[in-house]
Amino acid sequence: MAFFLPSAGATPLPGMSKSPNRQVLQPRSPLTNTAFTDWATNVIMVGGPQTYGMWVPDDGQYHDLSTIDCLDTPANAVGACDSPTIDQIGVVAGYGPCTFIGVDGWTDTIAGEAGEGYYTVSPPQSIAQASCG
Repeated sequence: MAFFLPSAGATPLPGMSKSPNRQVLQPRSPLTNTAFTDWATNVIMVGGPQTYGMWVPDDGQYHDLSTIDCLDTPANAVGACDSPTIDQIGVVAGYGPCTFIGVDGWTDTIAGEAGEGYYTVSPPQSIAQASCG
């Protein structure tokens, strides 16, 4: 007696397309050649060789970065923005000022003016909250 099982299709189960654990980075593909052209970004953080682009609502309210998704390059993955250790922060011109709070109590405000560039975070921090606008 032979049993035949139907072959599994390529369609994911409903609700399973995104990891239930936001801390697990998720691959995002394809990505355009310019790192953040297809990812809404007003804040960019740099931690070692990684760059993290995110959108912090410019409503003047503080937002926990664990609730904001980051695009991580060059890994081309998406995950929560609160886990990496950050060395530098840049705010896109016209979207500041933005205030950042680190898990160790570090805090600073970056104006986000044209030509301002990246602000060095010292000592490196895991940023927990941000407010823009």
